[in-house]
Amino acid sequence: MTEEMITQMLDHRNSDFDERLMLALDLTEDFVMNHAHSVDDTFMARLKEHYSDAEVVELTIAIGVWDSVHKFNNVFDVHPPVEEGLFTVDPPDVPEAMRQHVKDPGNKY
Repeated sequence: MTEEMITQMLDHRNSDFDERLMLALDLTEDFVMNHAHSVDDTFMARLKEHYSDAEVVELTIAIGVWDSVHKFNNVFDVHPPVEEGLFTVDPPDVPEAMRQHVKDPGNKY
């Protein structure tokens, strides 16, 4: 994920994202902001044009988990570990493709 993609997500309906990603972002936005009240049969049919049933379930679980983590962090005023614009973690298993976004305090990479 690039910084440009993150910026585009703020107004994803006017981005150049493909329909599949826009639907996932629509689901995320409605889940977080509207308690998924707009997820009706029509929206679900649109989702299923791009995602299998298993993918819809997995996507919804992921959205719910991250929404809960965010709310937990807000309750306890927990801020993500960020230094100089990068996440700072002690990673045993940061995927190679994501290492550019992580500042490793142990300089293992």
